[in-house]
Amino acid sequence: MIGSIVLKPYISLEPRERDLIIILCSINILFSLYYLWNVLRLEKIFKLEIKNIIKFGKNIGVVTLLYIPHAGFFASLFFRNLHNIEIIMVSLIFLMETMLIGVVFKEVYDLVFLEESQRDYEIEANHKKYLERKNRPLSRHEQ
Repeated sequence: MIGSIVLKPYISLEPRERDLIIILCSINILFSLYYLWNVLRLEKIFKLEIKNIIKFGKNIGVVTLLYIPHAGFFASLFFRNLHNIEIIMVSLIFLMETMLIGVVFKEVYDLVFLEESQRDYEIEANHKKYLERKNRPLSRHEQ
């Protein structure tokens, strides 16, 4: 987004293309803030019951479903007449978006559609990993 504004005189973007990039990146920032807020709440979520963890997973899944059309609009930038540097930036952002969507859907699928015994086992394994990481002493590098 900043590149499309700052480099405007050098890459000769049309105003419509620049505005589209700014709008798409602004929407990206909103979704990023939502995901960041959920990551910050994750510690509290791990302390809750399994039904609340499943509810959390469903909420993230629904928001990610709302994010998919945005990713499609962002992919439409590939069909525009952009310069090479912009194509590279769009490619990297689109790759990150695709990986985010894939990870979220994999985790939501594991929470919602797995058998109850397997889901409970995986949640308990994640609880143990979380508690081990939280309770281990800091190494000299981390201090």
